[in-house]
Order: sequence, then C-alpha cells, then structure tokens
Amino acid sequence: MARKDKPKKPKQEFVDDGHTVYSMEGLTGKQPEQKDRPQLTGKERWALIRAAFARYLPPLLIVIGSFTLVAVLLYLWLKF
Repeated sequence: MARKDKPKKPKQEFVDDGHTVYSMEGLTGKQPEQKDRPQLTGKERWALIRAAFARYLPPLLIVIGSFTLVAVLLYLWLKF
C-alpha cells in the first residue's frame, strides 16, 4: 500500500512582540540588594537565633525520637 502524503502546511515565521511571560531578573546568580533590611545589633541577632532554636528544636527532636523508636521496635520485632 502506498502512503498518501499530506500537503505540508506553510511554516509560520516567528515574530518577537516583546511580550514577557516570566521575569528573568533573579536568575543571574546575584542577589538583589535589600535596602530595607533592618540593622540588628549583636545581642539582637543572637536573641533571634536563640528564639528560632527554642521554637524549632523541640518538634525536630520529637521527629528524630519517633524515627528512633520505630527503628528500635522494628529491630526487636525482627530479632525475635
């Protein structure tokens, strides 16, 4: 059986209209300057770091402890 060739469509020429879909400004590897960043003293900075540890460390320890408990239980279950 012979294959029927379809007539080719004329190729459309690309015309750049300057339309931007997404801004590529942040992809250069350079960080934009942050002029409105608050200036902190050393004591304030360490107070923020301690507050972050106080907030996020307990849930992290709970997750790590849960995984440890499951691992110990699995070991004991498979051992005996």
